[in-house]
Parts: sequence; C-alpha cells; structure tokens
Amino acid sequence: MNTTIKSSKLRIQIKKEQDISVDLDFPIFTLSIMDSFLPEMAHAYLRQSAIDLSAILKRIEDSNYQPQSVLDFQHEGKDFSIWIE
Repeated sequence: MNTTIKSSKLRIQIKKEQDISVDLDFPIFTLSIMDSFLPEMAHAYLRQSAIDLSAILKRIEDSNYQPQSVLDFQHEGKDFSIWIE
C-alpha cells in the first residue's frame, strides 16, 4: 500500500512586510513549465543567486511530487515563497 501524498497544487506567495501581496495557486502540472512564465528579471535573479531551477524541479520529480518547498528567497524587500501542496 502506497501512502505517499502527491501534491496537486503549485503555490506562489509574495509578502512585503508580512502583508501578502500575491497569493496564487496553479495545477501541479504548471510546475513543469514554471520557467516559461517567470519574468526575465526573476530568471536573472536566479542566475545571480546560483539557484539551479532545473535541479530543484528534478529533485521534486524524484520525490514523486511530495509536498515541499520549491523556492524561498528575499528580493527587493519582499519575501517570495513557492511550494507544492
């Protein structure tokens, strides 16, 4: 019997000074195309921060999409959280 919980949503939340300014959820399949809808400035930040999005996505795929954090970072006074649930 497999009791592993598989995520069904991709969540994105942005806070500024603890106030939520963006709170989005997408179907889990969106995770596989996330790099295509990230703005170029987000891609630039990930490159500058040495964050390997493809390695993160591979780790999640290898976990069979168990609920987990995708990315958490601060940029320009905002807290960015991306996770699957």
